[in-house]
Amino acid sequence: MSKKWTLLIAGVFCCIWYTRAQCLSSVNPVGGTDNLLVLEKGTVRVISFYKFGQGNQYYEGGNRSDFDLISRAHYNYLSLIGSYGLTNQLTLEVESGYFFNKTQDYNTDPAYSLTGKGLANAVVLAKHSLLTDHFNRFYITGSAGVKIPFSRELQWSENHVKLPVEVQPTIGAFGAVFSASLVKEQSGTGMRYFFTNRVETHAANKEDYRLGTSVYNSLYISKHLRQPVFKDNWTAILQIRNEIRAHDTVEGKKKESSGSILFFVAPQLNYVLMDDWYLSGIVDIPVYQHFNGTQLGAGVGFTFIVSKTFEM
Repeated sequence: MSKKWTLLIAGVFCCIWYTRAQCLSSVNPVGGTDNLLVLEKGTVRVISFYKFGQGNQYYEGGNRSDFDLISRAHYNYLSLIGSYGLTNQLTLEVESGYFFNKTQDYNTDPAYSLTGKGLANAVVLAKHSLLTDHFNRFYITGSAGVKIPFSRELQWSENHVKLPVEVQPTIGAFGAVFSASLVKEQSGTGMRYFFTNRVETHAANKEDYRLGTSVYNSLYISKHLRQPVFKDNWTAILQIRNEIRAHDTVEGKKKESSGSILFFVAPQLNYVLMDDWYLSGIVDIPVYQHFNGTQLGAGVGFTFIVSKTFEM
């Protein structure tokens, strides 16, 4: 596999998992970055990305709701992911991130808002190559790991109000992460096809709040733009993503207004700079949203990725 396509696959899925069901509570800052293929032994990969997400529309089931407690919710998030090729078959990966803000603006007079910020969870993953078929250009990898909160304590506002789960940078709970990725290449046409699946389970935090199990499925179709004007450095990608989240629980009881099924379409444009730096821009567009109870839905989001691989 060429170096450019290795860089592409390394970053193409960088943001697949960073939008979850309930706009802000849905943001999973480190529980989902999957760079797909394993690294060669002794190779280091560093990825950083910035993501902006927002929502301003409530839903009841699959229909828009007139409920308007929150006029707008939004966040700004920066993540750093480091990977190391322990062997040619096994890669170790660490994910971390920081919320500059997770904000809810309430529809009140006078205006009122609540904001959380700080370090999110860390995720430590072991990624193993399950199938490498260079002749047919078909690759499968699997990974498993743990989610570790940077803090077990929930944040409070300046007015001594405990922040809602939706704006906490972490709810302070441990978890487990499992994923699988398939890559199929057709070099003659410049087409690539990718499929990813990721499952996240969660333990309860100190206040016995437990996030529902989340399942993420994504299909990608990519086209290497070989026209002379693009100078062989550009790739266009279309992602179709499905996100399923089960009900949260509080003290063992189901939280009615939690859990959802969503579909996103996400166009993506990638550029390889000087054969070493990978740059990517993504727009997340929700096309279907169905929620249990009444919840704030997801709006259009934006992501920018920078990636580089070092051969030690």
